Amino acid sequence: MGEGTRTSQKWTRKGATKVNNTAQTSRKATFNQLQKMFEEAAVEGPEAIQSHLRDVAFSLGAQAAIITEPNQMPQAINDLVTHFGRGIGTVIEEVTGKESKLDVAVYAVSSSKH
Repeated sequence: MGEGTRTSQKWTRKGATKVNNTAQTSRKATFNQLQKMFEEAAVEGPEAIQSHLRDVAFSLGAQAAIITEPNQMPQAINDLVTHFGRGIGTVIEEVTGKESKLDVAVYAVSSSKH
């Protein structure tokens, strides 16, 4: 079952390290897959890129909705948008070589009940 040992519901340090490495590998694989999809869309042009980004946003929203209670949705959306902004800021910083501060926030979320 791996290098870590499990005691009741807790993992030892080796087990936690293995879980963190697995999660890191998974995130990297996810990023690489998204990058590949982005590059494929880029070959098709700007409209395909926009479509790809909308599809990814839709998927993230759907996944967030599955795991988030309705009353926690505004915070979940704000968290996603904050990380979205961090991604933009990171790339701007890498491209320009200058430290970048980009604040992104959601100021209102409304919902209608039918």
